[in-house]
Amino acid sequence: MSIRDKKITIIGSGNVGFHLGKRLFEMGFSIYQVFSRNLDKATRLATAIDAHPINQLNQITDQSDIYIIAVKDVGIGRVAHVLSESVGNQKIVVHTSGATSSELISKYFDNYGVFYPLQTFSIEQEVDFEQIPFCIDAKSPEVKETLLELANYLSPKVYRISDRERQILHVAAVFVNNFTNHLYSVGEDILEKEKINFDILKPLIFETARKIENQRAEDMQTGPAKRGDTDTISQHMEYLDKHPEYQKLYKTLTESISKHKAK
Repeated sequence: MSIRDKKITIIGSGNVGFHLGKRLFEMGFSIYQVFSRNLDKATRLATAIDAHPINQLNQITDQSDIYIIAVKDVGIGRVAHVLSESVGNQKIVVHTSGATSSELISKYFDNYGVFYPLQTFSIEQEVDFEQIPFCIDAKSPEVKETLLELANYLSPKVYRISDRERQILHVAAVFVNNFTNHLYSVGEDILEKEKINFDILKPLIFETARKIENQRAEDMQTGPAKRGDTDTISQHMEYLDKHPEYQKLYKTLTESISKHKAK
């Protein structure tokens, strides 16, 4: 059976499941069922991709060939357990988590793997799948090849990544995405309190991201900590007296940058 002829069930219609389901459908794949505990969410995605919406795990049938578990990490084990009772242990079953070992679902399925799109997803924001790295792993070479073939329809950036490598990638991703976005939020909060438009900072944010396309991030580091500008750092710390939480964060990051500079 060709990969294009395989039916797929999406378990989870949150940020990852929503965009993954739409992309698979756009690339011509048949999505059989969409599960979400919230039937409205399941219906929203299922309607867009011509699938059957369900909101009970025991409603998942064995009619699909590939089952993609795209739920929160804490729910993967439970979903796998219930799913195994509905579809048996021979179907291809993968999860999309960056931090969860594939071994979590190994006791339920013979043909298990990981299908991890390394990107930040929000339902409201369109994403460019051409730029999304897919990290693939599986128990057997046959399942791995199937997943690699599937991923190559979705993106040209496909990698064979082991459990350990993926978990390391996830740690690094938290730094460059989650922590960075939190710093945007801190800057936004400071400016809002002073009634200054955050849009003024957006060109700086975009240019910072653009510079590392072809350069090492460490080589692109600028700012008072990099320069050893203690006068400016003291001024900033004084201003942040009224934001002790942000002051502590500023001090920690300044010390980290200074240590990197000293290497």
